[in-house]
Amino acid sequence: MARVEEIKSVLLLTHLEKEMVEKVAAIATITTVKNGEYIFRENDKAEYLYSLLEGKVALEIEKNTSTSVRVKDIVPNRTFGISALEDAEEKKSMSHARALTDCKLVCWEASKLERLFAQDPKLGLRFMKRISIILKNRLQVAYAQMAQNS
Repeated sequence: MARVEEIKSVLLLTHLEKEMVEKVAAIATITTVKNGEYIFRENDKAEYLYSLLEGKVALEIEKNTSTSVRVKDIVPNRTFGISALEDAEEKKSMSHARALTDCKLVCWEASKLERLFAQDPKLGLRFMKRISIILKNRLQVAYAQMAQNS
């Protein structure tokens, strides 16, 4: 269980009421990852949503079997691992997430989030609206990168 004070700076949570943040904190864990370690790899089973508290994480996609392309850097208070929240039987990570420094992360098990959202639909709606904004922003960045490369 994470403390509210530890996670309240996470941008994903800033639009939630205090009681909602307390519920989300109750099912969160805090973990650390060393520089260079992978948090997950492309096509891994996606089971956790993450928010970065300290450090820097690169999201990378495989260009081919020997080359990965860095598509996004995650900085503190930003969220990644959104594939864990998709409504699919077999959830797969769409990218690698590699620590560029020693990192401190908030982790939410997707199944626990889903149960929480079923118990508190208002919380689930607000949370998922923020996730949709993150996805929109990531798509805009991806389109801009494609436009530059064409």
